[in-house]
Amino acid sequence: MTSFLDSIECSAQPLDFSFHPKRENLLAAGLVDGTLEVHDVRVDDAEGDEDDEPDSILSSFALHTKLLPDKGTTKQKLESCRAVSFSTDGTRLYTGGSAGGLCAMDAERACTFSSKPQKSLLWRVEPATEGKLNPMVAIQTFENSRLLATGDDDGGVRVWDERICGQKNNSSSNRNSKRPNGCVFSWKENDDYISGLEHSQDGNTLLATSADGRLSIFDLRMAREAASGKGQKSYRLSDDQEDELLSLQIMKNGRKVVCGTQEGVLSIFSWGTWGDCSDRFPGHPSSIDALLKVDEDTLLTGSSDGFIRVVQIQPDKLLGVLGDNHEGFPIEKLDFNSSRSLVGSVCHDNYIRLWDAGVLQEGHDGIDSEVEEEGKSQIHPEQSNRAVKASGSDDDWEDMDDNDSDSDDGDNDGEDTEVATANDKRKERLKTDTEKFFDDL
Repeated sequence: MTSFLDSIECSAQPLDFSFHPKRENLLAAGLVDGTLEVHDVRVDDAEGDEDDEPDSILSSFALHTKLLPDKGTTKQKLESCRAVSFSTDGTRLYTGGSAGGLCAMDAERACTFSSKPQKSLLWRVEPATEGKLNPMVAIQTFENSRLLATGDDDGGVRVWDERICGQKNNSSSNRNSKRPNGCVFSWKENDDYISGLEHSQDGNTLLATSADGRLSIFDLRMAREAASGKGQKSYRLSDDQEDELLSLQIMKNGRKVVCGTQEGVLSIFSWGTWGDCSDRFPGHPSSIDALLKVDEDTLLTGSSDGFIRVVQIQPDKLLGVLGDNHEGFPIEKLDFNSSRSLVGSVCHDNYIRLWDAGVLQEGHDGIDSEVEEEGKSQIHPEQSNRAVKASGSDDDWEDMDDNDSDSDDGDNDGEDTEVATANDKRKERLKTDTEKFFDDL
């Protein structure tokens, strides 16, 4: 019988990780020493002694190995592997380094124990960022496409066609623009590092959040026209939000964009209205460094206080806490495995923690049927408010009235009722023993 590990210990601090999109037990991690590690998170319960620490590592590659100057000293430090992402079909594994390099590996070879680095590496672009020693900090792959987007530490965003990456730069347009081969679009509109990248479902719009407090919107169709000398500028910028934007997710079937901020507020933009946010959801006591979409109405938030919270968007509501065992370290990344049975999290230590995501799914441990029998599946907002107050939470969470939502959501009452039903069940499953005790009283 097999099960999943509770955590994975890496050989150094992981800065980013990505689950394989087709194989639920595999993940790749980029480490602070420039190494890429691939781990198997599944363990055979019948093998070995219970006291033995399971060895999860499958392969390790020293991809980013440059020595870089250490700011403020005369010493040098190793380059780090800052960004990791599998392609959506699982055939490629991309990494970005703190010296600005971009690598692509054959994912099948990289996930094999006996694999050799020289056989796994498909191409390398170095430097792939504009400027000297400009770290690459974010990678976003596109659905059903060989395009990928990257963000760097200076606020630059680039889109790549990986089919021509690594080839000799014979393109006159690329030579004139000083872009590396394979880079099809390049922008430098933000003044601070790119903290998050997401693309629309049709792949025509790319969104980027930055620590300079602005959301950037890039239209790839207009970028193609602008590159040929036709059409207007291909980007837009939101107003300065006067707060660092640290994370990003597209919600509500593409109608809303949710950004996590340094002050612990979820800033919600309406699609197409990019000047200022249309809604704000306060309540997190610390910065929101990571967001992960559960469904179109529900998010996981990773905060610098080490808590993973489950949050409903419009009507805004805290549903509960999924995990809090990060020893007070900030959560830098959240991700689902391919079966959505696990949530992985990374913070400022050598571990990637794994959380049971079954509590977020319907029918978990039969609790849903119990809730329906007790008639709790039709909880109204007023009842939910009383339940939150009774739970004794220290966080300053407040449920928002339905009337506070944007007017463009007013015609979805039936859909909102279904959402409330599903999330009320989630909230019941996420209750702690203390909250259940007070409910019984």
